[in-house]
Parts: sequence; C-alpha cells; structure tokens
Amino acid sequence: MTLIITTRRLPDAAIAIQPDGAITSANASKLQDRVTAVLAATKPDRILVDLRAVPAIDDAGVDALRSGYTAAAACGAALVVVEPHPSVYEHLRTRGLTAVLPRPAPGEAQHQVNGGA
Repeated sequence: MTLIITTRRLPDAAIAIQPDGAITSANASKLQDRVTAVLAATKPDRILVDLRAVPAIDDAGVDALRSGYTAAAACGAALVVVEPHPSVYEHLRTRGLTAVLPRPAPGEAQHQVNGGA
C-alpha cells in the first residue's frame, strides 16, 4: 500500500499533516521529510499529525514521529498526534511516544487503549 500524505493549514495557523496508509520502514522517511519541510517552510507553532487514516505503524514510523517531535521542539513548535487508531495509539504508547499522544478524556482511556473492549 502506498502512503499518501496531505498537508494543510488550519484556521488557527497550525499545520495538519494527514498520512493515509500504513506507516512502515518502506515509507516512514516520507513522513519525517514532510515534517521537516513543514517546519522549514511555514515555521508553525503547532503541527497536528492526523492518523485517522493510518491502520498500522511499525517501529520505523514511530522513529519518524519521534524525530519529527524532536525537530519541532528544536524549532519552538509542538507536534501532536490526533485521531490515532486504537492499535496505533497503543503501539506509540508502548514505544514511549506519550508526549505526542492525545490525552484521553476521563473514562475514555480504556476505550482508546483497548479498542473499546
């Protein structure tokens, strides 16, 4: 499956990056490159990585997000993941990427981590 990444400016001047497809070792560099390009071109205060269309992510994808988070912080920007699939959320959480994860509302933590179980 091909990874397609769209980028758009949000009304609050944040930048949304939306990958569509699994993020794997074969394409994780595309995500990392997009974050780098957004930082260089727009100097945003915040980057939202919308993962609603990402059914799976491997360790290379986690590393790409970690690198993007570090690069954004170095530029004074925040990088936050939004709308991750429950299994993607869990993979990011177990790999220590909690700084980029959305904070579940009280009572939702089990739903997001366990996929509604």
